[in-house]
Amino acid sequence: MDERVMDHLREGVALDLYQTVKAARKLRDQKVFRHTLYDEDGMTVFIGLFPKAEMEQLPELDETFRSKLKVFNAIGVVTDGKTRLDMYALAGMNKPFTTLSDYKELMKIFDDGPLAGFLEQYFEVRGVNLDFMNMNYEQFMEAVQTEVYEKTPMAELSQMDELLKS
Repeated sequence: MDERVMDHLREGVALDLYQTVKAARKLRDQKVFRHTLYDEDGMTVFIGLFPKAEMEQLPELDETFRSKLKVFNAIGVVTDGKTRLDMYALAGMNKPFTTLSDYKELMKIFDDGPLAGFLEQYFEVRGVNLDFMNMNYEQFMEAVQTEVYEKTPMAELSQMDELLKS
């Protein structure tokens, strides 16, 4: 995989997830936070920020996954809420995520293997044809642009165009 593609994806997820981290700072009594990326047609894709103690309460958590857990964890989840539950240990820290000062710190702690697997499933669930694992950076950016134009209503594209001009 082209490292620039992974850098781009890692940064995008970190920027997005960091907004949840900032919001979590205001909710001091809450232990678990969830950043939903997709929730339609019975499928939900989210990144949960879980303390290890909360994760260890899950009865069917296998030892390999359990061994990757730190005191605080970012877990990617893909589920239909009934029979399917795929989890990815995306990142872990020995201090709360709310201690991070910016998204770049979050980028540094992502585990690229699970992050890539999680994002592959995310794109699949969304119906996005983006085989980023086998694309160079230029192909990736072209594919992203194509997906944006195909899936964005014309009115929204016009609004974006106006914003970019100003």
